[in-house]
Amino acid sequence: MSDVNPLSIVGLLLTLASIIGTFFYLQLSQWLRDLLALDQKVLLSRDLSTPDQQDRVQFESRVELKRLDNVPTTIVNGTVIAFVVFVWVLSIAMIQSASADPSFGFVLAGLIGFISVFGALVWVLLTQGLACVRRLRAALG
Repeated sequence: MSDVNPLSIVGLLLTLASIIGTFFYLQLSQWLRDLLALDQKVLLSRDLSTPDQQDRVQFESRVELKRLDNVPTTIVNGTVIAFVVFVWVLSIAMIQSASADPSFGFVLAGLIGFISVFGALVWVLLTQGLACVRRLRAALG
């Protein structure tokens, strides 16, 4: 049986995490775009002339908010974040045994860069989205 360099396995793990992370980023950014569009719809509905139009927009906006702010969305977001972080931690643990390899520093830098970008994107998108949800809940009652 041959020895396997852990750095080669980390590439597979990072590919998996990147695919899922990219899908998650697209899903999370679409969620935020939908929330921001709904926020603008609610804001602009105040300028409508008749109370019936305002009531209709408020009703539609409440339905849309329920679609965007629900438990399954939260579970999916949390699960994907946890999985990507798990793969990252596993990758860090695996490369420790290859610290003498000349490419170790490059792989470690890639791992650190990956989790930094992923963490920043998740932080920005989630904080913006949750702030928008709070605004919408307050505006829609």
